[in-house]
Amino acid sequence: MRQFIADSGLDSSGCLEVSGKKYRHIVQVLRVEPGDMIDVRLPDGSMQQMTVAKINQTEKSLMLQCAGKRSDEKSDTALDKKNAPVPQEIWLFQFVAKPPKMDLIIRQATECGVSAVVPVVGEFCQSGPVESAQKKSDGKDNRWQRIITEAREQSGSPVETRVMPCVSLENALEIWKTESKNQGRAVVLYEQSEGTITIHEAFADNTRAEKIAVFVGAEGGISPNEIAVMKKYGILPVHFMTNILRCETAALYGLAVVQNTLREKELWQFRE
Repeated sequence: MRQFIADSGLDSSGCLEVSGKKYRHIVQVLRVEPGDMIDVRLPDGSMQQMTVAKINQTEKSLMLQCAGKRSDEKSDTALDKKNAPVPQEIWLFQFVAKPPKMDLIIRQATECGVSAVVPVVGEFCQSGPVESAQKKSDGKDNRWQRIITEAREQSGSPVETRVMPCVSLENALEIWKTESKNQGRAVVLYEQSEGTITIHEAFADNTRAEKIAVFVGAEGGISPNEIAVMKKYGILPVHFMTNILRCETAALYGLAVVQNTLREKELWQFRE
C-alpha cells in the first residue's frame, strides 16, 4: 500500500499542511482530491489515516486532517504485519558500485525493508564511484534520502531505511561488531563455491539473531583477502547455485533469499 512520508508532525488541531515537492507528490503522483483518504507515516514512525481537507492550487499547498485511529509502528496491525519484511533487523553492507547502480541498490533495499545500508570501500571498488558515494553519504547531498523517501512511499515500507557514511571494510566490520554485539548473524555473498556454505546452513541453528547483515560485492566482486578478513569476524561466505549476477542484481537477490529463508525457517528447519 502506498503511503505519504511526512516531514513534520501534526499541529494542535490534528492537521498537517503540505507544500512544495511534497504537495506535488500527493497531487500528481497519488492523484488525490478533497475528501480522499491517505495513509501518512509520521516522523515518530506511526501511521495515521488522514483526509484531504483542502487543496489550494494557487499556493500549491494542501491540508490533511486526522481521520481514524493512529497505528503505532510496532503495533499488531494488519498493515504492519503485511509490510514488515522479516522479524529481524537487516543491514546491507554494499561494496561501492557505480553511481546509477548504487542508486538502484538503495531504492530496492528500501523497498525490501532494510534498516541500514553501509557503503563499503573494497579492494576492487573504483575510485570515481567511491568519491561519489562518500559525497552522497556525508549528509550534504540528499539524493539518497530522496530515493529512500520515494521508495518508502511507493512500497509502503514502515522501516525508516538509512544510509550510513561510506567506510573501509575494516571499519564496516567494526560497525557490525558494535551493532550486533556479537549476537547477530552475517553472510557475505561470494561467487566462488569453494569454502562456502548454503544460505540454509548459514541459518540452520535455532539461535534467533536480532540483527542480520548481508555483505555484497561491487562490479569486481570481493577479493579472497577480504573474504579471509570477514571470516575472522564471523561473517559466513554463502554461494548461490545460480548464474553470475550483476552486483545490483546480487543485492536484491540476496536480500530476498535471506528474508524468505528467515520467514520460512520453521518449514525447512534441518532435523537431526
